[in-house]
Amino acid sequence: MMRVWLSGIGISAAGVPDWDSARAIIAGERDFEATEYSYRAPELLSGAERRRCPASVKLALDVAEQARIMAGVEGADLAGVFASIAGDGPIVTRSMETLATSPRHMSPTDFHNSVHNAAVGYWAIAAGSLHGATSLSAAEDSFAMALLKGAMQALSGSVPILLCAYEVPFPAPLDIKAGIPVPFGAALVLHGEPPANCLASLDIALEAGETTPSRPLRDFWSGVFDTNPAARIIPIAEQIALMAPGATSVVRVGAVGSSMLTVTLAR
Repeated sequence: MMRVWLSGIGISAAGVPDWDSARAIIAGERDFEATEYSYRAPELLSGAERRRCPASVKLALDVAEQARIMAGVEGADLAGVFASIAGDGPIVTRSMETLATSPRHMSPTDFHNSVHNAAVGYWAIAAGSLHGATSLSAAEDSFAMALLKGAMQALSGSVPILLCAYEVPFPAPLDIKAGIPVPFGAALVLHGEPPANCLASLDIALEAGETTPSRPLRDFWSGVFDTNPAARIIPIAEQIALMAPGATSVVRVGAVGSSMLTVTLAR
């Protein structure tokens, strides 16, 4: 078992633009209202970079900045672990269409943004972070793998970890195979030692036998939870919003090999 501590959280989804909105909806303080998702230009980037960055980078940097600001940590003092199945769906689709036609003239901007680590690269450069930056993919269990990686890195190093999971929809025809109809992104700031502004502790373990991740408590999350792998964070976010001081809760996050990654949260 590994214990890490949480100081910041960010969320962005249709109808839930930030953590304050998510917490209020989860706690029943306001109703969820379905809206079209609107990508926000990252203030972290310069004007030219904002114009060039794709949807996946906008989403990832949005939630990353939410979590960082809440944690009260400078970006340069964070290491990054970013998780996504395939990076940017629209760019992957356009690149494959270009390779299937003649002449094969790919947009230089698309080529620049086509790599899987584009989001963490934009973030690390803009934040001025010289610490480790990891971009990983593990299919529907990408968030579970990123949480395991982030916790191990937080405990083995001397800097907090910005963990960011994000997925954007694929356009036709790959949307049929990708099965990600709506965007969702979330970020956490994890520490190897208790920070002054701790939100919760997370005891992370691998358990054999259980194969089904925990589901959201609120029905309005069900659609995105079932179709967007980054949304595996939702049961954790719900417990953070609802748990009283002194309470604990166990969340099954996702598979890592033949084991289930579980998180025991405590306030």
